[in-house]
Amino acid sequence: MVVTGSRVARPNRGKSSNVAVMAERSAPGKAADTDAPGRFLTRLQAAVRADDRSAIAGMIAYPLRVNFDDGLKTYKDRPSIQRDFERIFTPRVRQAILDQEADKLFTNYQGSMIGDGEVWFDRSCSNASCSDREPLRIKAINP
Repeated sequence: MVVTGSRVARPNRGKSSNVAVMAERSAPGKAADTDAPGRFLTRLQAAVRADDRSAIAGMIAYPLRVNFDDGLKTYKDRPSIQRDFERIFTPRVRQAILDQEADKLFTNYQGSMIGDGEVWFDRSCSNASCSDREPLRIKAINP
């Protein structure tokens, strides 16, 4: 059977999902800041090179999800990140950050991925009406 002229209902804009939010950000006619992930990466790399733990903690969206080999841990604030900094930002994670090239960032509806998934970052949106003006923040780390 061949169906032509089918219509797909438009999503309900009142309750946007992450997919809908990302689609809206890149919709035709909207000016998207396509270089923002590259600039964020550059700042993160500079902070890692300088071992500026305070700057790195300031680039994190709280709560932060960290997927350790022994299970998931959620970090709710800066002091908890500082306490486990070495466990979270392992040499492997730090090297992945430093080795990542901005023009080779993988990006999808979940955000941008550094390395082989060691770090994920995206807009830190307080509600469903996320815009390109929202800050980029680290959302998940897989040490």
